[in-house]
Amino acid sequence: MPTKRGFVAALGLSQLVSWGTLYYSFPLIAEAMANDMGWSRGDIYGAATLGLLAAVLAAYPIGAVIDHGHGRKLMGGATIAASLALVVWSYIETMPALYAVIITLGMLQSALSYEPAFAVTVRQLGVLQSRSAITAITLWAGFSSTLFVPLLQFMLDSLGWRDALLGLAVINTVIAAPLYLWAIRPVDLASEEIHQTSSIEKSRIRPILCSLRFYLLTASFCAYMALFSGFTYHIYPLLIALSWDTHSVVFAIALIGPAQVAARMLILLFKEITIIRLGLLAGMTFPLAIVLLKAPPSIFTLAIVCTLYGAANGIFTIVRGMAVPELLSHHNYGKINGIMLIPMSLARAAAPWLIAIYWAHSETPDGAINLMLAIAILIPVLFGIAVNVKRIR
Repeated sequence: MPTKRGFVAALGLSQLVSWGTLYYSFPLIAEAMANDMGWSRGDIYGAATLGLLAAVLAAYPIGAVIDHGHGRKLMGGATIAASLALVVWSYIETMPALYAVIITLGMLQSALSYEPAFAVTVRQLGVLQSRSAITAITLWAGFSSTLFVPLLQFMLDSLGWRDALLGLAVINTVIAAPLYLWAIRPVDLASEEIHQTSSIEKSRIRPILCSLRFYLLTASFCAYMALFSGFTYHIYPLLIALSWDTHSVVFAIALIGPAQVAARMLILLFKEITIIRLGLLAGMTFPLAIVLLKAPPSIFTLAIVCTLYGAANGIFTIVRGMAVPELLSHHNYGKINGIMLIPMSLARAAAPWLIAIYWAHSETPDGAINLMLAIAILIPVLFGIAVNVKRIR
């Protein structure tokens, strides 16, 4: 078995690849497909919405599978299946085929995102070591957009979107799949203990599900997931619409990764900062970043927007990963997180489609910006109320 350092590095690098090939690639591929196939942005993003909705069905079962010790098979198998889906995507010619592929990828993404990676980390390393490990894993994954946005843009310019998808499939298979299989501990005797104590665990979950803090945190995280999804899927076309300078846009988006990493490094340096303070700080930064989209567009303002958003996202990812053990319960991380993920996934699924529809209805990028701003304001407000509600012991 790998050491803690080896586990963190392997899981971090595999997460970097998973996010780059399966998530950050979509806006660029979608734009290229729209230009090549003549399909509307609304139709293509409708497929993304259905894919994210499909992930809702898998949220709780994935958490339970990881709690039972099968994270290795889950994440390794989902990575291989996702590579096959990318290959199929490269050959599609019809809209129904696109929807089938994206829905499949949406379900597979739910097994390869931060949530299962965090659940595996908590299970394998324990609660006490998880905060530093989760922070380090997200440091690795924070470079995903920095590496994959320029790489994919180069592949699209050089090869076209179909061959670019094949390239992503190769990267995913060669790098991510072996690392997941090597790093994650296979099922062991601990899983047997979990089965034997399932009734005790259920009794520990019930009080959490009856607490106001649980629902307020979930609501805050729903707003966060909606903003994250909407920003990720629309920032490229939105900035293009604002500035018309592709190189400046790619440069600005590429700053998101370093900003995330820098913010997470500060967390490692200032370990005494509580999750509550981190959540409030990051939450208040989100609306500030979105407001700056209303400023006159320039490479400087675009860079500031992406830097602030990246820093806030980098911190809030840690907050979300540690919210269950530090703000709710030390037990049943996978199951509790899986329950929270159901409405969070619905919010993540609906946001890109709603923003696309509202953008088209308003006929101006300002419509999309205003909607994202309203969502961003909810994040710190709901989180602040949640942490001032009494915690269930």
